[in-house]
Amino acid sequence: MEALQLEKRRYSREEYFALLKESVYKLEYLDGEIRMMSGGSIAHNDIIDNVFGNLWSKRNSCKVKNSENAVFIETLNSYFFPDLTVTCNKPTYEEGGIAKLTNPELIIEVLSESTADYDRTDKFTAYRQLESFKEYILIDSRRMRVDTFYRNTNQYWRIGSYYEPEHEVEVRTLGLQLPLSIIYDDVVFPVKD
Repeated sequence: MEALQLEKRRYSREEYFALLKESVYKLEYLDGEIRMMSGGSIAHNDIIDNVFGNLWSKRNSCKVKNSENAVFIETLNSYFFPDLTVTCNKPTYEEGGIAKLTNPELIIEVLSESTADYDRTDKFTAYRQLESFKEYILIDSRRMRVDTFYRNTNQYWRIGSYYEPEHEVEVRTLGLQLPLSIIYDDVVFPVKD
């Protein structure tokens, strides 16, 4: 299948939604710029499956969504497709077309070689524009490592790092511990050259 060819220019939201509707690829929109997302590795997908299944089974009244749901950040005129989102309040969506959540509380991204820096910097900065957003979990697909960020106040975030098989990741939004042994169950890390 040939890659989608995007012109180097600014796109309107209407053009973005038209491209998204016809594309087999996920496309993110950053105030006129369209970014094509690469497909996930087997390790990436296995991690998402492990985390989604575990969170979904313990969600109580919270909603756990996969990457088929976009997140809309109105102040930045941008749309992103996080790997997982959780909302414990009533979810709100921008009207029309694909599901575009406007009030995620927890966002989880699984890092790969091509996305790690972007997810840690620009995406994190963008997500922080959302008033509802209070927890960010970054799961590395290349090695056993999870970093968490929890908003104590608007300016201060609590940071956690987990990297040993016996560590349990604190998922504050859902009030639970998620063992690394579950996150990385049957995950085969890529072999380094």
